[in-house]
Amino acid sequence: MGANNSSEFDAHRDLVDNDSLLLFARDISIPENDSFWETFLTFTSKPPTTREMDETICNRLKPVCKMLFLNNLKTGNFSTLLKYIATHSIVDNLVSSQNENNETCRIFNALFITRCYTKYLIEHTNETELLNHFTPPLLGKFLLDDSDCTYDLHLEAINSLLVLLSISLFACVPAKQYMTYKFMMEITEANTLLKTLLQRYIEQPKRSVKSPNNLFFGLASDIWNFFAFHRQEEDESFSPLANHAVLLMLVLINHSNVNGLYDVLCHTITSEENTLLLYHLLHCNINFRNYLIARSDIELMLLPILKRIYNAADNNCHHMYMSLIILLILTEDPLFNKTVHSLLLKGITWYTERVITEVSLGGLIILVTARTIQYNLLRMRDKYLHTNCLAALANMSSQFMNLHPYVCQRLISLFEVLTKTHSRANVDTMAVEETIRIILEVINSCLAHQLIHNTNLVYTLLYNKHVFQPFRNHEAFHDIIQNIDLVIKYFSNKLEKETEQNNDVNEILEKVQRWSHQWPRDLLKKFPDLKFKYVEEEKPEEFFIPYVWSLVGKSSGIHWNAALYKL
Repeated sequence: MGANNSSEFDAHRDLVDNDSLLLFARDISIPENDSFWETFLTFTSKPPTTREMDETICNRLKPVCKMLFLNNLKTGNFSTLLKYIATHSIVDNLVSSQNENNETCRIFNALFITRCYTKYLIEHTNETELLNHFTPPLLGKFLLDDSDCTYDLHLEAINSLLVLLSISLFACVPAKQYMTYKFMMEITEANTLLKTLLQRYIEQPKRSVKSPNNLFFGLASDIWNFFAFHRQEEDESFSPLANHAVLLMLVLINHSNVNGLYDVLCHTITSEENTLLLYHLLHCNINFRNYLIARSDIELMLLPILKRIYNAADNNCHHMYMSLIILLILTEDPLFNKTVHSLLLKGITWYTERVITEVSLGGLIILVTARTIQYNLLRMRDKYLHTNCLAALANMSSQFMNLHPYVCQRLISLFEVLTKTHSRANVDTMAVEETIRIILEVINSCLAHQLIHNTNLVYTLLYNKHVFQPFRNHEAFHDIIQNIDLVIKYFSNKLEKETEQNNDVNEILEKVQRWSHQWPRDLLKKFPDLKFKYVEEEKPEEFFIPYVWSLVGKSSGIHWNAALYKL
C-alpha cells in the first residue's frame, strides 16, 4: 500500500492483497515511530465516486477489517493510526511544513482508512466493542480552520464523523445513551464546532484551483466527484463542504439537545436537507425567527419554498410537509403576515395557471395554498397537508390587504369546489364541512379586519353571491355566512340605488372603494381571531431521526448496509 510499489487504493485493485494493508491488519504490533506509517499512508487515492462504488470498496475491505478486528486489541495498530492523525494533523504544522502536500495527503488517507474500519465496527459490533478499539479523535480541528489546504480534510473529517454517529442506525437505543454522542456534545469545542459547520454552510466555500502537477491537489481533483456525488449536471454553485456540513448538523441537532447553535442566517434552501435545517432554525430559535421575519427581502427565502409546494406532484411527501410547516410557522407572526402583502413580485414564471404580471407575496401564498388544498382534495386526500394549508391561510386572513382580483377569484373558486365536493355521497362529509367552515372564516376574518383594503374581494363576492345561497341555512355555516351576506347586501343595495346602471368594472370598483369608507364596522358579528400554531408530535424523534439518516444516506455518498438497520 506504500508509495514505493505504486499501489492504488481504488476499486480497480484487489485491496485485500495489498501488502502494507495486510501488515497493518496482522497480529504484528507496529511502533509509532516506525517508518511503516510514512509509506503506508502515502498512496495515490481514488476514492469511490458513487454509493455503489463505496459499497464495493467496503465489501473488498471486509476480510482485512475482520483480520484487524481480531488482532487490534493485541497489536493496537488502529490506535496507533489514530495517534498518527492526532499528532500529525495540527493545522499550523500542515500549513508551515515544507512537505505540506505529502503530509496532508497522508492525513487524508489516514482519515479514509479510519472511516472504513469504523463503519465495519459499527455494522458488526456494539458500542462497547467499538470503544475498545476506537476513542473518537478530535476530528473537529479540521473544521475550525479556514486554510485552503485543509478543504479535503474538512470533508473527510465530516464523513468520518457521519460514519461514527451512524451507530444509532444499528441498534434500538436512544442516541443520548451512546457514549459517542455524549462525547461529541460534551467536549468543550462542541458549540464552536456546530457554529463553524453552520458558518461553512453560509459561506458555501469552493476548493481553490491549484497546479495539476502538485501531488495533493492532483488527488483533490480526482476526489472532487466523490464529494460532488453523481450529479447529472455540473452545478458551479454547489459546495460539497457546505452540503456535508448541513448533513452533520442535522444528525447532531436531531440526536441531541443542542443550545446556542442558531445565531447566523441561512440564506438558501435549495435542497431537502437545507429545508430541514431551516425548519430547525425557525422552530427552535426565536431570535433567528424574529431576525428572519424582520428582513425586507424575505421573498428570497420564501419563493423557493412556495415553488416547492406548488410543484407538489414532483416532490416527495417529507419535503412537501417540511416546506408547509415552515410556512405555517412563519404565518404565526403578525409582522410576517403584514409584510408579505407589501412586497410586490413580478414575473413568477413557475405559476402556470395564469399569467400574472404583478402580485404581492401574500397573494402568491394564498394562490399556492389554495391550489394545494384543491389538489389534495382531488388526488392525495392527505389530512395533515390539508390542515397545514388551512392553518396558514387562517393565520394570514386578518392581514389580507389589496388582494389581486385573481387571488380573490381563486379563493371563492376554492369554496365553490368544496361545496360541490360536499354534495358527493362518497366523501367524508365532516372533513369537507370543517374545510368549508375554515374557508368561510378566512373570508369573514378578512372582511372584519381589512374590508376597506380589499375592494377586489368585495367585488368578487358580489359577482359570485349565488355560490353561498345553498348554505345560508346550513347549521354548520349559517352564522358565518350571515356576516358575508351582510357585506353582500350592503354593497348590493348601494349599487341598486344608482340611477344609472353601469357594468364597467373599474367604475364599480371605484364606487365600492368609496362606499367601503362608510361601512359600519360594528355591523358584523364578532368571531374569535383565527390563530393556529404548529406543535411537534409528542415524540418528534420518531419522525426526524429516520428522516435525517435517510437524507444522509441519499446525499453523503457513503454506503451503509440497510439490511442491518434497527432504527
